[in-house]
Amino acid sequence: MTLLDRLRAIKPTAWAVLAFIVAIILGILSAIEAHAEQGFRVALGRTVVNSSATFGEFGYEFPSGWELTGTAMGATDTKRGQQGEVQALSFSRLVRPDWHLAGANVYLRLGVAYVDGAELIGDTNFRLGIGLEWQRALQIEYVHWSSAGIHQPNTGIDGVQLRFIY
Repeated sequence: MTLLDRLRAIKPTAWAVLAFIVAIILGILSAIEAHAEQGFRVALGRTVVNSSATFGEFGYEFPSGWELTGTAMGATDTKRGQQGEVQALSFSRLVRPDWHLAGANVYLRLGVAYVDGAELIGDTNFRLGIGLEWQRALQIEYVHWSSAGIHQPNTGIDGVQLRFIY
């Protein structure tokens, strides 16, 4: 098997995770002087693409830029059938490079998560996100939970959430 064949055999999700890790590293390098926005986070969101569940989150961002978050998703139909309520616990690093879009500061998320009861993914996962933050009070984030092919099935859970900072 040639190197090109081996590269073609890598799943698209793994490539996406690699690209996101590179973006996080670039963000870290450009945000060395940036500081974390310490405080509590409360969020409401909805999953998209592979399911349509509502979810809520409660978390805390530490001064170091790490965030601990608990998530609860409602029952829903998914591409893999009916799914009951799902709980998740994640630990993520938030990076705030000096990037701006639509009057907002851009932030990136890379973390790990334990997800209990999801039909679309296994129980140990990566959590990725990209968000916009206005006035250090309001955030909109696209979030993705996935095992990057470690578990099967690995359809992934994608969502959009509105987050409030306290």
